[in-house]
Amino acid sequence: MKYYKVIKTLSCLIFFVFIINTSMAQQNVGNTDNSFPNGTIVASENGTIKAKLLMSSKTYDEFMVGVFSDNRNVENNAMIKVNPVMTGGITYVKCNAENGMIKKNDLITSSSEQGVGMRATESGIVLGVALEDAQALSGLVKVRILIQYVKQ
Repeated sequence: MKYYKVIKTLSCLIFFVFIINTSMAQQNVGNTDNSFPNGTIVASENGTIKAKLLMSSKTYDEFMVGVFSDNRNVENNAMIKVNPVMTGGITYVKCNAENGMIKKNDLITSSSEQGVGMRATESGIVLGVALEDAQALSGLVKVRILIQYVKQ
């Protein structure tokens, strides 16, 4: 009889913890309104994909989390249907010529223009590597996304 009460108490405690964790997980869904233009570099308040997503707003933004993609220009879009923010892989990124024209194999980081990338010319957080030359002073550039710190 004694063990029955202990097991019943433990079962209730486990159920309670499960309910609390489930409700907390639902609060950390992040931005689900999909309100960013295609190719926009997104960041969050704490650098995680679960926090509220915003357009990157400074150069070498240490809180960058990825690129918003609308599915049309992505080579492998199976995962995009679930989460439109690319945190790895190949996609098109909005870029400008703030640090000069982007050439193939240049490192790309966030620029001072909200949600737009530029050529990285100094140490800091980079979004990825350009896979093609930019065709204009601003527009979409194909980039392999691999967010990391690079020392130059």
